Amino acid sequence: MKDVKNDFESFKNDADQVSAGSSFVLNKIHSEIARTAPKKSAVAVKLGGIHLVSSFFTLMACPQFGTRLFFKGEGLMDVFMKISPMFCQAFCGAFYLAVTFILARMVLKYDEWLVVMRSRSLSIGSVALLSLGVFAMLAQGISWEAGVFWIFGALIAGEMASVSRMTLKKYFRFS
Repeated sequence: MKDVKNDFESFKNDADQVSAGSSFVLNKIHSEIARTAPKKSAVAVKLGGIHLVSSFFTLMACPQFGTRLFFKGEGLMDVFMKISPMFCQAFCGAFYLAVTFILARMVLKYDEWLVVMRSRSLSIGSVALLSLGVFAMLAQGISWEAGVFWIFGALIAGEMASVSRMTLKKYFRFS
């Protein structure tokens, strides 16, 4: 028992002497990490750009609340509306946001993706609510129920797309 106490005392004395010199090194490391880490605002701008691109392609396949960019007809909405209107609203929201976060996972660098994951609820919620707000301004006739089902589907799909381990990078080789 006496040896353990002596070992601890010698360790404590050595740690006190080393900590004065190592604090400079640790401060230098922390400042370098802070300097090279991606800024939240830059990641938010990238995520917004990715969302605009994915929205462009998503709105070609599935008109959200009647908002369609190109082509005529109902697209995927016709297929899902045959199941039920509630399913169609939830799946359209899910499709819309899942494409954004799958694309973001493929495009963003690892450290940028970690910034998104640290504030995952805020990222998913803000993209979903901003999108619903834009659709409400464009469609001008969104019912309360349609908005709730759309946001429910969007939030669930955004969460699933952001935390799933499967990415398309595994299956497709991007250079």
